[in-house]
Amino acid sequence: MLIHAAAGALGTFAVQLALAWGAATVIGTASEANHAYLRSMGAIPVTYGPGLRDRVRAVAPGGVDAVMDNAGGDALRASAELAKDRNRIRTMVDDETAAELGIPTLAPKRTSEQLEETVALAAQGRIKLHIRRAFPLAEAAAAHRSIETGHGRGKIVLLTASAPATPRAQRPAGWSR
Repeated sequence: MLIHAAAGALGTFAVQLALAWGAATVIGTASEANHAYLRSMGAIPVTYGPGLRDRVRAVAPGGVDAVMDNAGGDALRASAELAKDRNRIRTMVDDETAAELGIPTLAPKRTSEQLEETVALAAQGRIKLHIRRAFPLAEAAAAHRSIETGHGRGKIVLLTASAPATPRAQRPAGWSR
């Protein structure tokens, strides 16, 4: 499986789910600064940008079975050439290019069964939620600016007065900030 922007919050979760669901190989695109991070999760890192197709083909000469795109544009275009079946490509960010390439769009569909499965995987330690930074609600604008950079590992969390920050020592195992 190929996951674009694999070091981001959504990509990190996707890598963990793919491995938990039995993917034999997960290739993750990211900047070189994030390659060790991807390896630590069990993914094979590939640098995004010009030459992406060739770098992925070096890892998967026969192409890839599935793609999750969190980058859009050129990454999605490369995916159309790398995937064995365009029906197994999904984008989270570029429906316009997907339509142009004949790639099905992803319709949000959440179920209680999916939530139960995700909670069970988290309880087993097979997936972990990565928190990049927690902001007090009064700093929501700063949190939004952080999200808009489009870079960074983990989720941004807003803390309300009724939910004070939990000291690191009291967080469940596997949580990071």
